[in-house]
Amino acid sequence: MPIRLTVQMKIKPGTQTDFEAAAQAATARVKAEDAGCQMYDLFKSLDDDTCYAMIEAWENEENLAAHGKSPAMAEMAKIGPFLDGAPTMNQYSD
Repeated sequence: MPIRLTVQMKIKPGTQTDFEAAAQAATARVKAEDAGCQMYDLFKSLDDDTCYAMIEAWENEENLAAHGKSPAMAEMAKIGPFLDGAPTMNQYSD
């Protein structure tokens, strides 16, 4: 069953440029390396320049679980210092 995931993130003010650079490198690696990735894209809020959403689509739960343990996720960990609190994640199915 396909899995969709949203990850809402708030970042520290003034870190947008560095956050976006780190996130861009991480998303490119996930797309290139993680099996079953159909979408892995970051979007910036039009209302608040410290709010972002990652929209993910995975072929199945197994691919999503493997993604969580993949080497590409080490790259994603580099966004951590820019976050202002824990991300909010929600999973969806078709």
